[in-house]
Order: sequence, then structure tokens, then C-alpha cells
Amino acid sequence: MGNKKEKIFNNLLNLLEKNQKLSLPIKVSKGTVKEDWIDYNGHMNMAYYVQCFEESSDFLLEYIGLGYRYAIEEQKGVFVIKCEINYRKEINLHENFIISLEELVCKGKKLIVGLKMLNANNETIADYKILNLNVDLETKKSSAFSTKIIAQLA
Repeated sequence: MGNKKEKIFNNLLNLLEKNQKLSLPIKVSKGTVKEDWIDYNGHMNMAYYVQCFEESSDFLLEYIGLGYRYAIEEQKGVFVIKCEINYRKEINLHENFIISLEELVCKGKKLIVGLKMLNANNETIADYKILNLNVDLETKKSSAFSTKIIAQLA
């Protein structure tokens, strides 16, 4: 089955604090554009936008109790089934950015997450929206979130 890693990426700083109230928008992470992320056009390559958004999404899932421990202890996981990214501005080498959670909707077996990447001037660099399904890891079938999780995220 492979190695189940708690953390896949390690490029951003998690800004979510353990007992912090989840009120939107909320800053999830921050980072700086690395040299390896720059493509031949001189700006950050699209793959690294997705990587940064996914690392931020992992921070969020851990924060709301739907990350690594959820998979191991509950044998359930949150699977991305649709992803949309819109690039608004370029971001270049050594530029700092923040990723903010703008939308979080949990209904039935669906979890919608909307994130935004902002530059130092608070301008939107890109936005990212993902549709997730709650999946039973044993049967590999989607299943509704518990009423406790839905209430927590309402």
C-alpha cells in the first residue's frame, strides 16, 4: 500500500494556530518563491502554485481534523475530485505570499475549499477552488461526513 506520510510538502509556514477560531477569511500559510519554482518565462511555474495550494489545503485538513489522523484512525479520507485555479498576476523569485482560506462548505459527503494567494500588497495572485469527497478508505466509496464534522464546519 506504500508509505503513508503525514506531510508530503515542506515549503510553507503553517499560520493556523491550534485553538484559533475558524472565521473567514483566515490566513492559512505563507511562503517565498524559490529558485526551483521559476520557469523559463521568469515567473513561478503553474505546478508550484498547485503545490503551494495543496500544502495549504493539507494544513487546513489537519486543523479541522480531516487529515492524517482521520485517514489512519477513522479509515476515511478527503479526495479531491475537481480543482480549478485562476492565475491573476505573476509572482517572481523571492517574492513573499500568503495563502488565505476564503470559502469552506461541508454538505453531506462534499467539502468545498476556496483558497487565495496574495502578494505583499494584498493583491490576488491566484485563486484555487477544490471539490472534495469524503471517502471510506476500506471500500473506496464516498460516504457522508459525520454530523459532528458538518456541525463543526457550519
